[in-house]
Amino acid sequence: MSKKRNRLLAPRDVLNVKKLFTVYMLKELAKGQSFYGKEFYDKLKEYFIDFHVPISYSTIYETLHSLEEQGWISSNWDTSTAVNNRSKRYYRITDEGLKYYKTISPDVVHTLKQNKDLIQKFIDLLM
Repeated sequence: MSKKRNRLLAPRDVLNVKKLFTVYMLKELAKGQSFYGKEFYDKLKEYFIDFHVPISYSTIYETLHSLEEQGWISSNWDTSTAVNNRSKRYYRITDEGLKYYKTISPDVVHTLKQNKDLIQKFIDLLM
C-alpha cells in the first residue's frame, strides 16, 4: 500500500481564518474594552480592504458564540443604545479567556512568522 505524500508547505490550520479571528478578537478584548460583533466585522473589513480575506458576519458571530461557549468571553445585551428596536450584544474577555489568549497568541504568531519566512524563501528563489 502506497502512502500519498503530503505536498503542503504548511499545515492547513496555519491560515485558518476562524482561528486567526479568534486570536484577534481575544487580543482586542484583552485590552479591557467591550465590543459588539459588528465592530469586529468593520475593523477586519477595513484592515483587509485590499486583500481577498473571507470575512462574513456569520464567521464573526459563530466565533464569538464559540468563545462564549468555551467560557473565554462573556456577553450582555445593552438595550439603552437600541437603534430601530435592535439591541447590541457586548462581549468582554473572562479571566480564563485572558489566560488562553496569553498561551495561544505567541504560538500562532510564531507559526505565521515561520511560514512568512518560508514564503519569502520561495519568492527569493523565483526572483
